[in-house]
Amino acid sequence: MDEDTEPIGHVAPRGHKLRRGLIVAVSLSAATLVLISLLTLNRETFKALSHLSPAFLILAAMLSLGRWIWSAWRMRLLASCTGKEVPFPNLLKTVYGGYFTGLITPWRAGGVTGEAFFLYQYGLEAGESVAVVSFGACVSTILLVLTFPLGIWLSNRYMDFNVTIRGFLFSALFVGLIFLALVLWAILRPNAAVEGMLLRHSPAFLKKRPRYRRFLSRLSNEIRTFASSLRQILSFGKAALLAVVLLTLLYWLTGFLAVPVALVGLGYGSYFWKAILAQLVVQILMPFIPTPGGSGVGEVGFLFVYNSILPEPGIAGLLTLIWRFIDFYLGLLAGGAAFIAIMRDMGKAPRNKTSVKASESEALRPPEDTEAWE
Repeated sequence: MDEDTEPIGHVAPRGHKLRRGLIVAVSLSAATLVLISLLTLNRETFKALSHLSPAFLILAAMLSLGRWIWSAWRMRLLASCTGKEVPFPNLLKTVYGGYFTGLITPWRAGGVTGEAFFLYQYGLEAGESVAVVSFGACVSTILLVLTFPLGIWLSNRYMDFNVTIRGFLFSALFVGLIFLALVLWAILRPNAAVEGMLLRHSPAFLKKRPRYRRFLSRLSNEIRTFASSLRQILSFGKAALLAVVLLTLLYWLTGFLAVPVALVGLGYGSYFWKAILAQLVVQILMPFIPTPGGSGVGEVGFLFVYNSILPEPGIAGLLTLIWRFIDFYLGLLAGGAAFIAIMRDMGKAPRNKTSVKASESEALRPPEDTEAWE
């Protein structure tokens, strides 16, 4: 793919960086889990292991991995709003591949960028793929923001969190609100003069370079495509938007159930509902951990959160091992397999045009009442 056709905002995954991220993530996680095991191992740990139900452990693993199927269905619905249709197997590879790149990158930033890049490879335009992934993330953020006050109230009532944890929770709320504001701005101001504004504020030596001016022109075009795709999604109908919300709820609910189900398998079913609340807190905190996959810090944070609701540190330590196994290590295996499959698809047909265009001219055309958005 030459420079002029490389999509704005999409960077192909670089092998050496991914390998380095994978090594760092696994090494930090393994070392931290060994340390947690040594510090928390006690009689209650062996008692829980003796009551461990393999069926519940398998169910927890299936819930953890299976939640991404709902994400793939949501992605299919959102992609169809742009007038294009991507085969569902490719969407499954996209979400699991994004899961993999998210686990081995700092702040899990590679998850959404990976999904957008993979969607582009499977036929969507750059702006369309970013719009699909961003809109899905936007719905998830709205749901988390709406449940945030309830989560804070319940955590204050049933958990003993210090000022640091509460600070992270409120920081998550602040970042979520900023993200929603940026998406809203993109919808309301689709024709913002990005190209002219950046050109005016660029250094003189850059303004004279035709290559730089072409880059700004492509950037502006992709932003307009992104905004147009977002408006198409919003105008697709209340039924479709409701389906997106329901699929998002199913994704989060399935993910939240994995650890509580594993806890039931250890013989601590009475803590099921508290575990769901604790999992909400863990999911909010994980994106703020700078290490690849949250390794090292994530295990300690999970142990701290669950130690506040469970009667014994040994149980919290054992649950930390189980959570990391079903959420991280199984995710690396499933996501890594999907990532390899995507790389093979890219090798066979770069910029794969497997998507079927319902009506490209109509799909990329802004709604007639564009002025209403400006």
